[in-house]
Amino acid sequence: MAGTVEGEKIDVGFSGRRCIHSRNCVLGDPHVFVPNAKGQWIHPEAASVEKIVAIAESCPSGAITYIRKDGGPQEQPPVVNT
Repeated sequence: MAGTVEGEKIDVGFSGRRCIHSRNCVLGDPHVFVPNAKGQWIHPEAASVEKIVAIAESCPSGAITYIRKDGGPQEQPPVVNT
């Protein structure tokens, strides 16, 4: 399962094939990343852009990605791929 959820200020992508279920996203903000939800489980409007960026960048597998729409810096590739 992969896809992108569009928000007003940030789009959040998710790749189920890359996810290792570390739960960093859910623990980072359970209002944005709602566990065990039926249907839509990513809600980019539920937190600030900066918080979502921090959560995405803490994802150890790179399963969470983002595209900023607020003029802020875009996601950069990691220095080292693991």
